[in-house]
Parts: sequence; structure tokens; C-alpha cells
Amino acid sequence: MKRVFGKLAAIGTLLLIAPLICPAQENGGAAFAVSDGHGNIQLLWFPPAQQWPAGGWSVSDSSGNVLIPHVSMGDASAVAALPIEDADTIKRLPDVLGKPQANEKQQQNFINLLGLRAFSDLNFARALGLYATLANVSPGARAYTIQGLGAQGNPTGLKLVSQPVDASQATALPPSPDGVQAMVDESGVSLSWNPPAENRALPAISCVVERNGSSISVKPFVVGTQWNPKLSLVVDRSAPPNTAVAYKIYTVDAFGRRSQPSSIRIFFPDFRALAPPAVVQAAGSPGKILVTWTAGEKPNLAGYVVERSFMANGPWETLMTQALPPGTGQYEDDNLRGGTSYYYRVRAVGPRGDLGPPSFAACAIPTNPGAPPAVAGLTADAGQTRVRLTWTPVSFPVAGYFVERGAAAPSGQGSAGSTNWVRLNSSAVPEPLYDDYIGTASGDTLEYRVLAVALDNAEGPPSKAVEVTLADRSLPGQPTITSASGAGGKVVLTFAPAMPEERTAQFLVLRSGNAADQGVVLGDPLPGSARDYQDLYVSPGETYFYRLVAVDAAGNRSDVTDPVIVRVGSATIPKPAPPVLKAVSQPSPGVTLQFDKAPAGLSVVVERQDAPAKGWLRVAGPIDGTTASDYPPAGNSQVRYRIAYVSASGETGDPSDPVALANAGSGAPAAH
Repeated sequence: MKRVFGKLAAIGTLLLIAPLICPAQENGGAAFAVSDGHGNIQLLWFPPAQQWPAGGWSVSDSSGNVLIPHVSMGDASAVAALPIEDADTIKRLPDVLGKPQANEKQQQNFINLLGLRAFSDLNFARALGLYATLANVSPGARAYTIQGLGAQGNPTGLKLVSQPVDASQATALPPSPDGVQAMVDESGVSLSWNPPAENRALPAISCVVERNGSSISVKPFVVGTQWNPKLSLVVDRSAPPNTAVAYKIYTVDAFGRRSQPSSIRIFFPDFRALAPPAVVQAAGSPGKILVTWTAGEKPNLAGYVVERSFMANGPWETLMTQALPPGTGQYEDDNLRGGTSYYYRVRAVGPRGDLGPPSFAACAIPTNPGAPPAVAGLTADAGQTRVRLTWTPVSFPVAGYFVERGAAAPSGQGSAGSTNWVRLNSSAVPEPLYDDYIGTASGDTLEYRVLAVALDNAEGPPSKAVEVTLADRSLPGQPTITSASGAGGKVVLTFAPAMPEERTAQFLVLRSGNAADQGVVLGDPLPGSARDYQDLYVSPGETYFYRLVAVDAAGNRSDVTDPVIVRVGSATIPKPAPPVLKAVSQPSPGVTLQFDKAPAGLSVVVERQDAPAKGWLRVAGPIDGTTASDYPPAGNSQVRYRIAYVSASGETGDPSDPVALANAGSGAPAAH
């Protein structure tokens, strides 16, 4: 069986085999009949798998009349019409079909191949004993029975019955292919169409394709009854190039009858002529690029077009409106920008103006015919931490600008041209602006110049240098606290500025309660000529930390000095002068006292004595002002008053001398 199967498989490779739904195998075998309408009937059948009758077949009509007593496999006249290999296969089939096979899948594939051959080649079907013809059949619809015969010629239980046909009525042809489409590519013309509607009475499983009136294959293409219409069924690989080809597609049924054709027409280009040059090269020079390739000698080549892009993957632009002649092998692209990458590819053009696929891209970079011009209009603006440079853009395609800086040569020691210039930017800046961040530099004189750099890295001449002097932002020296005292309830600091003294315009005094805290500034800044400072707003017994900061005329501050520690001692409270008394009657009878303002850090308390033997009573205070009022008992002519200073801690100093109102109420103090 392997040998026979191998021969059938070799035969099958000549067919375009698509998925096949074969009623003869799915439904336990089948028989088909067609009429030409002139009394001639053709019969074709196929038995179910595993049921090939050993003695052949007989054919009878629906009335039971035996029309053909015996149809057998291997009829000599039928086999003689086959090629040698097919004839050899037919001779071996009885032994193969008469023996049970261990491999069911292989046997099923074998039966499928037999079915394909039988339903696409009537000569092969006749040699298999599966085809017969009837002539001079009388009119009328009849079904035909194909009866299986045993080895002794006796009927078996296998019967295959066809659909009724009328010998006087021609059986309808298969339907024409629907939805025919054609596409072209380098492999040829691909044709596809939709599967026909299912017809189990007489399926059509093959087709015939003609190109310009001639079939493109010796035998019909077996396509089956179902397929994916999006896939190509036939590829015409021999279509004449550069020609409009017309195709007719016929559906062919099992009896070889063709349907009415479906037609389609399409132009098949000469893809060989449209093939791009294998090697494309590009070479840059000042302002232009020369693109070269090897021109082909092809009969249907109309010329070449060159495409250009700024990127390797496009987008691409065509550089000419008409194709270059076929023998051309170069193209010069001029007026280009130096330093820019240009990509080129070449495409062949056919006689109808159709473009072939592009070649591989070649890249080149031209140079500029000259260097950029010198930059003009350079200005420098010095700020606190940077120098801003601006200039006028050059009228030249440039990648950007380089900025250079140098220290100005001292007077009498050369010129700006001898300056050792340092380039500030490693990559060109595209805009006409640059900020040189100088940080804390001050008092220096700097020079700047700018030069343009083209896209091909060619540098133009430098601009004229501009000079800028930075403001002196150096810090003044740190002052020194020379002494500190907390005696007498106040703090006295003495200090000296750093050299040179004229750098110090002011001093700031800072006080805090601990060493970790720098503290706050006390009062207004001291002038630069000050050498001491008194802090009266302190508390006796407390410890304070003092620091100094020097400030120059520009407002720059020195570092803060290390703190000095001062403990404040008790202050001596002075004895005040006696108050001045004045009797008042409004809003009620009383006494108004006037006295001097207490020294800094002290307040005033007022005391009254109602009789010489009695003690002193505090009637007002502590007071920060210079007046007080009191309302003594009415009619008491012995009332006396005195004042004393009291500190913030509550300590009271010696009182003033007592005073009393004169009896006359003049307000003058009485003797005591």
C-alpha cells in the first residue's frame, strides 16, 4: 500500500488540493448522474470506505432494468488511456483494497486521494470502475442504481442511487465563480474567489483558469468545496510582464463540465525591471552630495527616481518631476546645508510610471562652502551671581554658538588678543544668549567673546571682546570684642574692627541666652566709628551671650564672632530728688506729684505718711512716667510724700527726702 499511496501522493502534488467535503465519503458513498439533453447520461459514483465490492458493479434504472451488467476496475481500454504510473497504480489497487489495513488514518488518506483523482479525472474514474455512460436513453426522469457485485458476480447489499435526471433535459451547469479578485506581486498574479453554494446532488470541486484564452494548467485545479476566500487559490507564475492580462475562471463539476466563466483583467508589471539597484552610495562635498548606483539594462525599465529624507526611516521626498534615463547611474543634489545628514534611496520606474520598491538608504553629510561670519552686537550685563551675554544672531545656518571667557590683561601687559581664552560651553548654545554663573566672584575684570559654529562643525572667527568689571562683593573682616563687663546692672562691650578699618561701615550687636543660639540684633546698627556698646536692658544675676557682625558699605556682612559670656551684677539704685507737690480740687480734693523720670531699667514708687509717728504707705507705682496723684484723708495737715526707685526685680533704693504741702496750699514743699 505504501508504494501505491506514494504514487497517488506524487500524482496529487500536481493538483491544488484544498479542504474537500466529499459526499461520497461522508454519507456512505454516493452516485451522480448528468444528462446532456440529447439522450446521453453520464454516471459517476464512489463507494464508502472499506466497502469496495470485489466483483465490480452493475447499473440499472429506477424500473429495475439492468442497463450495464458489469462495470469492473481495470478495464483494459480504460487503463490504456492512462499514463504508465496511473496504469500501474490501478493494477495494484485490487490487492490493496481487498486487504484490511492496520493504519486507519493512512488508509483514509489513501481513499481521499482516490476520490480526488476520480472526481477530477474521468479517465482515472473509468479505470477505477466508477464511471459509465448511457446512450439513446428515452425521455423521462429516472434515478439510476449502482449495485455492488461480489467476487462471483452476485449482488451484494451495497447500493448507490443517483438523483433523478431526464435524458431529454440537460442538467444545469455548475455556478460561475463569484467575487473574483486578482493581486500582483513579484511571485505572479494571485487569483481568489468565494466558495460556491453547497450542492450535494452534484458538487463542483475543481476549476479551470484561462489567461488570454489559454489554460494556465494542463489539468483542472482541485480546490474542494470550501476554503478561505481571503487566500489565493491560484498563482499564475508565468504571466507575461508589463502586460494587461485577462483571466477567465470556470467552475468544473465531477463530469468535467464547465460553468459560464467569470472574468477579470489586471496589469502585471515587470517586477524584475522595477527591482531597485542593489548598491546605492552617497558622498558629501561642500554644499552638495553625489548619489551613485549601478544602472540596469532591462527592457521594461523606464528610468530612476531619487528620494531624499532627513531621517533613515523617512518621510521621503522625490527630488525630480521626471524619471532619470534608464542608463543613468548618478544624481547630484546641490544647495545643501553643511553638517546635515541626508538619506537617499533610488527606485526604478516602469513604462507606465509605476514605481518599484526602494533601494537601501545611503547617508552622506555635506560640508559648507565657507565658515560662519563673526558674531556682532555682543553685550554683557553683570548681576549678583551671573554675567548675562547677548548678541545678534548671524545670518548663516549654524548649529549654535560657543562662548569664551578670559581675564583682562593688566594695563601695559598686552592686549585682549593675548588672553588665554577658556571655552565655557562644551556644546553649542542655539540661542543668542548665555549666562555665565560666576558665584561669589567679585572685583574681577573679565572679557568675553562669542563665535558661531556651523552644522558641519566649522567655526567662524570670534566676535569683538567685551569687558565687564564685577562688583566687589567680598565680605568685611570679622571684628574683635576686646572686653565685656556686667557690673552695675548693665553690660558694657568694647570692640575693634578688622583691618582695614575703612571696610567696616557699621556694627551689629547680637544677644542670646545660650551659646548655640546666635541671638537677635539689639537696636539700630552702630556706626563704623563706634568702639563700645552699653546694654542697659538686662537683668542682674542673668547670663548673656554677645556677638558682633561687621557690615560694609554695600551691605555685605562679615562672619559672626565667637560669643562672649557676660553675667550681670546688681545695679546701684540712686536716691531720687524729692517730688514737687501740688494741691488740686478737681475732680476731688487731692495731691499731684511731679518728679524726674527714673533711670533706665528703674521705675518710680510713691509713698505717703499720714502722721509723723506712723509708717509709710505705698500709694502709687511702679511708674515709668513723671507724675502721680493721691487723695489723702480730708483735713490732715501732717501728710508727707516721698518717692523711691525700684528695679525690675523688685529691689527698692533709698527714698527721697519727704515733702509736705504748705498749709496755704501753694504747692511749695514744707520743711521736714
